[in-house]
Amino acid sequence: MSFASGSLSFRRFAVEGASPSTVDQELLDALSEHALRPAEMGIPPEVEYGFSGGRHVLDDQFSFDKNVFADCACFGLRIDTNRIPAELKRAYETMEEEAIAAGNPSGFISKRQKKDLKEVIRARLDKDLRSGKFRRSRLAPILWDLPAKLVYSPASGPIQEKLLEIFDRTLNCTLTPLSAGSLALRHLESRSRRRDYEDARPTRFVIGPEGESHHPEYPWTIRGPQPKDFFGNEFLLWLWHESETRDGSIAAESAGEVAVFIDRTLDLDCAYGQSGRDLFRATGPGKMPEAREALRSGKIPRRLGMVLDAFKQQFTFAFNAENFAFSSVKLPDVEEAQTPRVLFEERIALLRDLCRAADALYETFLKVRCSSAWEARVAAIRRWILKSPKPVAAVA
Repeated sequence: MSFASGSLSFRRFAVEGASPSTVDQELLDALSEHALRPAEMGIPPEVEYGFSGGRHVLDDQFSFDKNVFADCACFGLRIDTNRIPAELKRAYETMEEEAIAAGNPSGFISKRQKKDLKEVIRARLDKDLRSGKFRRSRLAPILWDLPAKLVYSPASGPIQEKLLEIFDRTLNCTLTPLSAGSLALRHLESRSRRRDYEDARPTRFVIGPEGESHHPEYPWTIRGPQPKDFFGNEFLLWLWHESETRDGSIAAESAGEVAVFIDRTLDLDCAYGQSGRDLFRATGPGKMPEAREALRSGKIPRRLGMVLDAFKQQFTFAFNAENFAFSSVKLPDVEEAQTPRVLFEERIALLRDLCRAADALYETFLKVRCSSAWEARVAAIRRWILKSPKPVAAVA
């Protein structure tokens, strides 16, 4: 199970509906009933998917011992594709056509023979599919925090669509991907401040290409399902500014003092959709003059590498602004775990601490962002952007 060891990559999904609060046998039975167990006979569908025990791609068994840790369920989603490579199909056709043509006096294959040949090729392809030789399997790990009604998984794109569908069909639960916009809405609604969310517009941090009245367009969020995911981009810029101007320490109400250092990764994109992207890979990329110049040209962070100190622990990871996704997460080492189970449960606790710290920083940002203090903070960020940083020897 990828959550049990090594580095982690995931985003979070809110579980909505009549979801269970604890793992019971009924839940394990439901997962088992919808596990992917490919049939041995017949032509398999091009794409098939189902739950997995999670330990490896062929695991289809579920039990308390192997899938329940602390108050979480850990399993997986298996996705199989069964496709004949187009190059192989063309090779079959060419070989058969050449063999038939060689037996004809003209040296060419007739139209009728070509038509009959299609059935021969189809039968050969069906045989290959039945054999399973072209089956390709993938496994997306899933960690379900039942008390918090959260699912952690790296699933994205088509795999995410399948995850949402099978959760709804199997468990009568709706998974809602959490993004910067949806998290902002949840936080503000809980404080009866939905109007602040509805009234929010992108902040202009530099003079736009068409002058001061030209506000950022954030083309990547306009096309997305949550148009106010630009909150995440402004959050990362705020973090970058706070980490450099406040000695890296930020007071977060629900997490205490959190130290943030921008490291290794810095991806910026033009908020006006005109000047493209800049990618920096270095130690302390935020202190590079080129990074500040990118901000002056109208770019804004979309992904940051961070070292975060919170709850007396240090976490290293890369963070995506819009979908609040964590990648390459390195959790603190667990020193005194007596068994693999204890180790896994300690890692779950650390994972929760990391998300608590990130959420606390975001809530601190939103408190400023949706208050009268934001105008003064924006003015400070604008001055910081225009000020050239002291030259540093960045290590690429």
